[in-house]
Amino acid sequence: MGEKSLSRGKYLRKLEFLIIVLISFSLYFLLKEEPQKEEIPKIQELETVSAQIEPEKPDSEEKVSVYFDREVLPVVEKMIKSAGKTIDAATYTYSKNEVTLLLEKRASEGVKVRLAAGKNKDKTLPVFDFSLAKTDKGIYHPKFFVFDDKDVLILSANISSSADASNNAVLFRNVPEAAAILKAEIDDVFAGKIEKRCADGCKTEIGTIIFNPGKGCVKVRDEFLAAEKSVKGAVYTVTQKNPLITGLKKAVKRGVDTHLIIDNWRGEDGKIVNKKAANYLESIGAKLKYDESESTDNRLFHHKFAEIDGETVIFGSMNWTASACYRNREIIVIAKNPAVAAVFSDYFDNF
Repeated sequence: MGEKSLSRGKYLRKLEFLIIVLISFSLYFLLKEEPQKEEIPKIQELETVSAQIEPEKPDSEEKVSVYFDREVLPVVEKMIKSAGKTIDAATYTYSKNEVTLLLEKRASEGVKVRLAAGKNKDKTLPVFDFSLAKTDKGIYHPKFFVFDDKDVLILSANISSSADASNNAVLFRNVPEAAAILKAEIDDVFAGKIEKRCADGCKTEIGTIIFNPGKGCVKVRDEFLAAEKSVKGAVYTVTQKNPLITGLKKAVKRGVDTHLIIDNWRGEDGKIVNKKAANYLESIGAKLKYDESESTDNRLFHHKFAEIDGETVIFGSMNWTASACYRNREIIVIAKNPAVAAVFSDYFDNF
């Protein structure tokens, strides 16, 4: 009896051990947490985040800015100061002033500066690279800057222009195609030659660039002929017989609303130089005014632009004269840009 009790106790202990083991395993699997999976954002969530964060736009994005009158000199100075490696420029008249002194300063700081000019007004020579352009006929009259082979500034102002003069400037950022064309122009002047460049028009990021002598006046005439509603023109000098005036005449006769502002500058005889052309334009139906009172305005009205139908703007160095069409070296830009055209139109309306 004693042995059976011991055996029974032995079996009970084994059974108890087995029960404990079973209970332990059961509790382990019941209470064990599922392992956490690594959180992987859903594709949709990533797309949402990307859409909400505006990517930072590089400095090289294309931008266009238009400046008038007293805004012109500050933007010229700003671009000269911000140039990193190179500045190439063309002008009709050169003289020592705040702009050329600033160019000299940048040259002393290691920026490569080159300036091509048609005329040296005060006969001074700058410390940067300088060359007078040699033309077969007419004058060298373009006005532009190229900064670091990518940013282009097209002006109606000369480097020697007074800050009080009425001028315009259009700045294009990151336009390497246009920059290369303009820089090649400077290369040629320094090589002692003037090549036939974009005579029929070169299409670029800034619009169509044309150099005269070439078809600049014919191209502008064609824009006037295509006008449907309105033409607004502002120009320093006008003569009667050239393709632009022919285009204006036909536009007016078709009923295109044509408004013009011209300078009232006087010749040595005291007469307004533009008077004859002004009388003709008025006789064909154009609405015309001088920039200010003929007797009190001494400010130079030096614009050379036209805005057409709120879509097209024409600007550059070309006056509306036979000499500018056939003899002078000029730069003309025809831009199909409603935003830029609107800026020129507003300026014209509020002049």
